Amino acid sequence: MNKNVPNILTMARIAFTPLIILFFMLPIQNGVGVFVALGLYIIGCITDFLDGKIARKYNLISDFGKFMDQIADKFITTTAIILVLFAGCVTENWIAVLIVLIIVLRDILVSGIRMYAASKSIVIAADIFGKIKSFFLDISAMIFMLYIGLKAANANLGLLSYIIYYTGLVLIIIGTALCLASCVNYSVKAVKAIKNADKNKEQNHESNA
Repeated sequence: MNKNVPNILTMARIAFTPLIILFFMLPIQNGVGVFVALGLYIIGCITDFLDGKIARKYNLISDFGKFMDQIADKFITTTAIILVLFAGCVTENWIAVLIVLIIVLRDILVSGIRMYAASKSIVIAADIFGKIKSFFLDISAMIFMLYIGLKAANANLGLLSYIIYYTGLVLIIIGTALCLASCVNYSVKAVKAIKNADKNKEQNHESNA
């Protein structure tokens, strides 16, 4: 197994991001552009599953891979959420702005905590809320893209159209709530880990004095 395969898969998500934006926004008839964007997004999410699996299976885990994996996830997922929210999937702009702010600011805060912890040689594992929220946000973005594409294609699905829309809405609300839960949980874990590290450092210093 080529040692660069996991990193190539990771970087593919970053490369797909501008293509998703392009096809989603192109005024192609019958929603073709949106469906292409949806296909690229699904492939991107599959690479997110594969890169970590391959890296662990073949012992190809690297610092570069761990760092870029987080960035690639934020690139593609946040982009998709912004696209679908401001394409009219949420009728109130302030709700769309609030959801985006919660997602983006949560990621900034967690990244800052990780950097500070890393400066003290502390590794804080991702929590279960963070993993689940990524799943809900990814699926909601896919469902909303499907809804927007069908709408652009003038597909008359009747009740099914409402089911698709409200399924996406419920999932994105759950994903946003999990963003908040993950942020709180991660921050509490980080504070405890940093305090324990500082306490152990002081005790070691005193014992060596």
